[in-house]
Amino acid sequence: MSGGRRRGQRAGAAAALLSALALTACGGHTVTKQDVIDQGNAICAGALRQIRALPAPTSGGASPQAMSRYLQQVVPIIQKEIDSIRALPRPQQDRAILDRYVTAVSGTASQYQALAAAAKAGNEDAISQDLANLADSSAASLAGEYGLTQCASAAGTAIS
Repeated sequence: MSGGRRRGQRAGAAAALLSALALTACGGHTVTKQDVIDQGNAICAGALRQIRALPAPTSGGASPQAMSRYLQQVVPIIQKEIDSIRALPRPQQDRAILDRYVTAVSGTASQYQALAAAAKAGNEDAISQDLANLADSSAASLAGEYGLTQCASAAGTAIS
């Protein structure tokens, strides 16, 4: 047997082994929409629990300084939530809705960062605009449409 042919056989065997390991690691289970819903809901519920555990500034009358302190704690939680949502598998069933949700929720990262910057600068007009932008995000409705009920209600993580 030639050296090239043996290398080809070894490469083929290695690829088959890696495929078998990948299937075994996933339990030989194809990821379903329900799997994604379960994982996504767990991610969103965890982030919401963390945020609700923080002392929030008083609604409606929070000073920009109080909001800034709050957002310094909230933004990293939201960023981790978004990163985890982006990492979810994408099964074929209703993939377009899931993709639109992931895009929308990814956009909220920059919106929260802008809100944090406006609060830190004490810019009340920008704070109002950034809060309006967050409220207008389609992320919650897309989450609900896909079945991510905890993510649809997690829109409450936005400061109102």
